[in-house]
Amino acid sequence: MRPYRRWVPAAVVCVVVLALSGAPAFGSHAIQQATIEPGAAIVTDAGYCTLSWIFDGTKKLAGEVYASTAAHCVDEVGQAVSLATTSLGAAQDPIGKVAFRGDPEQPGRDYAFIKIASDDRDRVDPAMKGHPRIPTGVSRDYREGDLMQFSGHGVGFNLTSLTRQERVGVLNWTDRREHQIVGGVAPGDSGGPVANLSDGGTAFGIVATVGVGIDTRALTLVTAGEGGANLDWVLADAAAHDFTVSLRTVDG
Repeated sequence: MRPYRRWVPAAVVCVVVLALSGAPAFGSHAIQQATIEPGAAIVTDAGYCTLSWIFDGTKKLAGEVYASTAAHCVDEVGQAVSLATTSLGAAQDPIGKVAFRGDPEQPGRDYAFIKIASDDRDRVDPAMKGHPRIPTGVSRDYREGDLMQFSGHGVGFNLTSLTRQERVGVLNWTDRREHQIVGGVAPGDSGGPVANLSDGGTAFGIVATVGVGIDTRALTLVTAGEGGANLDWVLADAAAHDFTVSLRTVDG
């Protein structure tokens, strides 16, 4: 049985942001030419989400640069993606188009890759927003009880840099494909980065769902927080579909 079956995707549409936050989520002034980085707010026709990790294409994709998010944050390959510079998207900053979309209805496949436009590649920074030493690599030596770092634009958490970037949770369960983390996340965090502090600041996963559930397999029976895909699984699954990329780390 999949964890978080009754949980909901952590994306938001602009109407929800307005109704729940009561204030612009990203400030009243547009910030043009912002950095494309893990933890940045993004917007598509599907709603508001968060950008996760940065990748370099390999094999036939060599020379291209990509960023990841959740599959449910986008609708289809070719869809335009922008950095969200205001809560309602009046000012948006285009960065590229969807190049690959997984299947959010399948375990571990709620992920997508955005091809960064060639003119915007010099704006890319692989460091997790608020954490310049993350990621050091892909997390593979993970286990229940590990400390996990979030950085994103969940409704409510989006109001200050502290609440956006300094949320830490605990890995409660994983089957090496998906995971559950006890910690503070909210709609808008979807697609965002999850880093493993217990594994040397490595890139662990991509936020997909938020909610409360019961799971007899987990460290705690009742759990509240985040569910998503493990990045090592994502990379293997994407490669199996002929989409080959490698994580860009802070060490280059």
